[in-house]
Amino acid sequence: MTHEEYFRTLKQQWQGELVVCSLGTNANEWWKATGSTAAFYMHAAMGFASSFALGLALCIPQHPVWVLDSDGGLAMNMGGLLTEASVQPGNLTHFVLSNRCYQSLKAAPLVNAEQTDYVAMARGAGIAQTWTVDDAGQLADLVDRLGREHRYALVVVEVEPDRLTEGTQVPPLPYEGAELKYRFGRYIEETLSIEVFGPRGY
Repeated sequence: MTHEEYFRTLKQQWQGELVVCSLGTNANEWWKATGSTAAFYMHAAMGFASSFALGLALCIPQHPVWVLDSDGGLAMNMGGLLTEASVQPGNLTHFVLSNRCYQSLKAAPLVNAEQTDYVAMARGAGIAQTWTVDDAGQLADLVDRLGREHRYALVVVEVEPDRLTEGTQVPPLPYEGAELKYRFGRYIEETLSIEVFGPRGY
């Protein structure tokens, strides 16, 4: 599966879930595909998109949450996977884009890339609902099924690295820092009628 097929498939299956994107490829590609403010783009903390999404899912159990993670991000926060396994909220789906490289760093190879089995690691941590997929149709069917079952799941998606030449990388979204926080928080307030910010507005 290519990057384009992966993000196009997720966009087609997206039904208004809150989305947390890990930095780099996931954030830039999801913004390119959707322009969505129903997403939090984790720019400054590699590995912690999944922890942020877990906290979000636990705080709003009535609303589904997706985390668009990467194998590089997962490798940076394996301890977070143990915490996730201990609670497994039914409204959280954890997607891992596995291209075995740091795509944003000119496809620099990921440590232990060819040997690591992320599904086996997740199952070893106690996560039974976990799959590996490498086909867009298979991914679409699985996402549809998970959406109907309302159960926690971790999905590792094998994606081919993009061998991009200089100047062809996906441009980053035009927001950062505080603006990302306020756009996402205001969206939650308006959509779910939940107070995110205090009386002063922050």
